[in-house]
Amino acid sequence: MTDTPVSRLTPTQWLICTIASIGFAFDIYELLMLPLIVRPALLELLGVAPGTPEFQMWVGRLFYIPAFAGGIFGLLGGYLTDLFGRRRVLTYSILLYAFAAFISGFSTSIYMLLVLRCLVFIGVCVEFVAAVAWLAELFPEAKRREKVLGYTQAFSSLGGLLVAVANGLCVKYAMD
Repeated sequence: MTDTPVSRLTPTQWLICTIASIGFAFDIYELLMLPLIVRPALLELLGVAPGTPEFQMWVGRLFYIPAFAGGIFGLLGGYLTDLFGRRRVLTYSILLYAFAAFISGFSTSIYMLLVLRCLVFIGVCVEFVAAVAWLAELFPEAKRREKVLGYTQAFSSLGGLLVAVANGLCVKYAMD
């Protein structure tokens, strides 16, 4: 069996890989942002002191409930992509989590924040499944597919770095 040379990526394939990489980075960014916002959000929305039972209860709820919702819908993501199409599910899941993340900054109650964080997690988890399925479908050659999936998903780490930078900027400028 001989290895056939793999052709270069087309401009369209580069664009798709670039967008997927950015998407994976923002997926992780959205998921890792909660530890940075939970304390100030609870102080503002509930007015409860850190360490109190009510504060701890809401921290737990804000971590558990959205992750549970995202996990359930993530499991359904494959079914949804087969039912409605990868591109459509990908587009609407990105719009869902982008809209929910934006609006969550304007939350006026803890319940509103909780529902919006659930929508963020649902959008992220479904988007991840749809994006991986679409990338795998677009690159049928095994070696190319493995490289594309590996490199694009490696950009998830960039999302973690973005959260660290955002935290550093918040700490630096919070006292100004």
